[in-house]
Amino acid sequence: ELANYGEYSGNPSRAETREYVKTVFDLMTRSKHPKGHKILIIGGAIANFTDVAKTFDGIIDAMREYADKLREIGIRIYVRRGGPN
Repeated sequence: ELANYGEYSGNPSRAETREYVKTVFDLMTRSKHPKGHKILIIGGAIANFTDVAKTFDGIIDAMREYADKLREIGIRIYVRRGGPN
């Protein structure tokens, strides 16, 4: 069951990515799924104009802030990302 699809393209900054991901985590951690774990897939192809390392710094910042809630809800995160850096 797909709940949402979002995209953060256009070479966002670390801070912009962090705020975007915090919004996603806030929504995901509001309640447990009655049938099991929630899954977040972070994916993307090679994008020459996006600094993948910079965007992942923002993702990691948000993960650190939401780590306890992510564990409590039982969210599984899978990553498949390509690109420079």
